[in-house]
Amino acid sequence: MAHAYYADFALPKLVVDFGSLELSPVDGRTLTDFMHTRDLQMHSLRHVVELSDKLPHAQSLCIHEMIARAYKHILQAVIASVNVVEDFARSIATCLNFLLGTSTVEEDSKLKQKWIETFIFKRFGWRWNEECCQNLRKFSILRGVRLPQGGT
Repeated sequence: MAHAYYADFALPKLVVDFGSLELSPVDGRTLTDFMHTRDLQMHSLRHVVELSDKLPHAQSLCIHEMIARAYKHILQAVIASVNVVEDFARSIATCLNFLLGTSTVEEDSKLKQKWIETFIFKRFGWRWNEECCQNLRKFSILRGVRLPQGGT
């Protein structure tokens, strides 16, 4: 019964609020805050994307947030794997260059794409759609890759 309320009322109400501009999230943090204040979980971003088909700004924001969370997960794994403090900055820079840069090696691009598709599907249940992801803004994604205070 709670799942039905969540799917049939709470999520559509959030999207209606986005459409009426009663709520107007401008980044991943405000989107997260709006969802959490309504006791909505971030794994529901797929449903918000599907419900907001007439609100491209909300759809784009949700897609960017899902991708930022995938990148953050990768970056946290890289940080956790660094054993030598002197390699810390180089490892982070290399990871961010790989994630946000354009690769001349076709295999690298395919690997990155496949990993992100898999992560987003497993975490959010959303299938990567090339059409939706043509205009990704790397600065928006980079702003969304925020680590918790105090490091990892």
